[in-house]
Amino acid sequence: MPVNNDPLAHPCLAGDPHEGMITENDLKILWVARTLTNIDFQYGEDILNLDRSGIEAEQKQYIEKQLLLKYRERREPYQRLLESLRA
Repeated sequence: MPVNNDPLAHPCLAGDPHEGMITENDLKILWVARTLTNIDFQYGEDILNLDRSGIEAEQKQYIEKQLLLKYRERREPYQRLLESLRA
């Protein structure tokens, strides 16, 4: 089998050797995005558990408001960090 030494035939060998690699900034963005996803998932679980509970409607509304405040409080610094990393 003949060997092709043409660098254009191998995209990894042509141009910038770091092209297509994940940068440190990309890894930070992925980590923050995953953290936000985890926070979102936990909030969703908490709301589902609350909806399924036998608590009175008025208490559910109060707890749901508290959960939403906690959710926004936990999520906000990561959201700001993600926006700064993308800028």
